Amino acid sequence: MGLLFLLVSTDVGRCESGEKNASDPAITRIAFLGDSITEGVGVKERARNRYATVATRLLAGKYPGITEINLGQSGRALCQQEAGYSESVLKQNPDAVVIQWGANDQYWGFSVAEFAARYDALVAALRAAKPRMPIVVMTLIADFRWTENQDAWIGEANIALQEIAARYRCHLADTHRAVGHQKVFYDDLIHPNTAGAEVMAKTIVAALEAPPLSVEKSAVSFDQGTEVRFLQNVFLPKREGTEPQWVHVTDINPKGMNIESQIPIAIRTAPIYPAGNYRIVIRDESGAVVNTIASDVNWSRMNSFTFDPKDHAGPFRVEILPENPANK
Repeated sequence: MGLLFLLVSTDVGRCESGEKNASDPAITRIAFLGDSITEGVGVKERARNRYATVATRLLAGKYPGITEINLGQSGRALCQQEAGYSESVLKQNPDAVVIQWGANDQYWGFSVAEFAARYDALVAALRAAKPRMPIVVMTLIADFRWTENQDAWIGEANIALQEIAARYRCHLADTHRAVGHQKVFYDDLIHPNTAGAEVMAKTIVAALEAPPLSVEKSAVSFDQGTEVRFLQNVFLPKREGTEPQWVHVTDINPKGMNIESQIPIAIRTAPIYPAGNYRIVIRDESGAVVNTIASDVNWSRMNSFTFDPKDHAGPFRVEILPENPANK
């Protein structure tokens, strides 16, 4: 099943969008939105050990007196929230918002399109009301309740969330990558245990310490799917089997991108290039050229090529170069 849209280590708050602003606002009230995972179901002594409380405690070193506002709703979905939900969040007067929604949107049968639209509207409203407020978008952790295809919906949704984070300059906490498919971090088939909650909390803190994402220098990570669409870039991983295989694409910009992948990927870029002849140069971790590919851009303004890591070590740098720079 293809992806419709368009980080175990905890240093996964990505920072491709530039230097952190030294005048970032202080955080005294941090709101956590989500379902039973945010409430702390599955965690021992949840009032102390749920991910939201642990993250708040870790942030207190930088923001003394910070207060957790836990707005978790067990059993509920974002798509079930009534009109005015964003206003009810803003009435709490938060200085930062962390969003965990998604597990029950899948469970109650909502489509990725419905979920992404509601998520986009929520983030848009928060960003419009408080343009400089840090907003943390959390990717969905693995859901083991659906053994027949446990990551299909989540894979699609996580691509959508990463695109929303880039478009609204949010911080990304890639908790899906951080927790992975490690059942040692779960209390049951969906709720993280105390150890899992700690991993999630540290991922959120790392995300807040990194600059927010942006469209100008975007990034996307995914571990399944045969078609990924992200900010008009299309990635077609040539997978074998059904086991998760991570692909990380960072620093996506008109001059190219960085790729961490052990599998080949057919790539079609966003339509941003003037018509003409281009040269795609792929370099490995040492800077050695792995491959050079000719690309002819027509009226579509898109470059098309296949990335193949072969036997080289990554990460890889993909450079998109016009053959006649002076004329471009």
